[in-house]
Amino acid sequence: MADDTEYTESDIWASPSHDAPLAARPKTPKTPKTPKTPTGPPASETVSRDDLLRRELEGVRSVNEGIEGLLGTLNRAGGNMQVVAKTVANASTLLNTWTRILSQTEHNQRLILHPGWKGVTQDLAEQEAEALEKQRAAERKAAEEEQRREELRRRREEEETARRPSARTTYIKLIKKPRNFRDRPWDTVNARSHTGDKMKDGLCCS
Repeated sequence: MADDTEYTESDIWASPSHDAPLAARPKTPKTPKTPKTPTGPPASETVSRDDLLRRELEGVRSVNEGIEGLLGTLNRAGGNMQVVAKTVANASTLLNTWTRILSQTEHNQRLILHPGWKGVTQDLAEQEAEALEKQRAAERKAAEEEQRREELRRRREEEETARRPSARTTYIKLIKKPRNFRDRPWDTVNARSHTGDKMKDGLCCS
C-alpha cells in the first residue's frame, strides 16, 4: 500500500504514457452553458395570478347564485300574491252573494209578516202596472214634446207668412206713380211752378 501512494516529484511532472489505461486520464470539464433570459413572469407570480382569477370567478359565481336565488324567491312570492288575490276575489264574491241572500231573506220576511200583502201574484201585477204606467208616461211626454215642436213650427210659418204681404205692399207703394205724375220732367217742373203761383195768389188775395 505504501508503494502505491508514494509519488516522487518527477513522477508527477512526467508525461503519461500511451500504455496507461483510459480510466486513469482526467476528464476535461465542460464549459457551462449561458442561462436563458426569462421571457415571462416567474412561476410564483403566475400561480398567484391564477389563484386570484380563480377566486374572483368563484366570487362572481356565488353572487350569481345569490341573485338567482333571490329571483326565484321573488317569482314564488309573485305566485303567492296571485293566489292571495284570487282568494280575496272569491271571498268578495261569496260575501256579495251572501249579502244579497240576507237582503232577499229580510225582504221576504217583511212581506210575509205584512198584513196587507196579497201574495206574489199581486206583486207581479203591481210591477207590470207600474212598468206600463211608466211607459205611458214616457209616450205622453214624447207626444207633448212633438206637439210643442209642431206648434212652434206653425207659429214660425205664420209669422213668415204675415211678414211677406206687408213687404210686398210696401214695395208696391214705393213703385206706384202719383196721379199727376207725367213722364216728361219739364211738365213736372211746370206743374210745380203753377201750384206755387196759385198759392202766392191766394196769399195775396187773403
